[in-house]
Amino acid sequence: MTTEEIDISPLIRARDTFERFRKDLSTDKDKAATVQAFEFTYELAWTSMKRALESQAIEANFPKDVFRKAALWELIYDPEIWFEFSKIRNKTVHTYNPITLEEVVSVFELFSSELDKLIEGLKNLK
Repeated sequence: MTTEEIDISPLIRARDTFERFRKDLSTDKDKAATVQAFEFTYELAWTSMKRALESQAIEANFPKDVFRKAALWELIYDPEIWFEFSKIRNKTVHTYNPITLEEVVSVFELFSSELDKLIEGLKNLK
């Protein structure tokens, strides 16, 4: 597989949906919808990194391994940030807890910024 075959349009659409949702977090319903968009977008992000690495004949099967190798290939800048997103993603099953919900919501701005960097990295992968 070459990098030209990697279709990142689903990731871009997911990012756009996440961005629309995160602009209005005034109600618990809005927050819950945005959490779901975060979950979906996070999953697409790490699997897009995985596919990009595979296109370069780099094997990585688990998110932490993918994040480390993606940083080496400059798809992302700091794998530690993505490790945190992974922890937050795992907490999303507990968003019925108001404290956990606020913790999840608190990473949305950083996730948005890092997601944009990832998309640029995927576009620039040669």
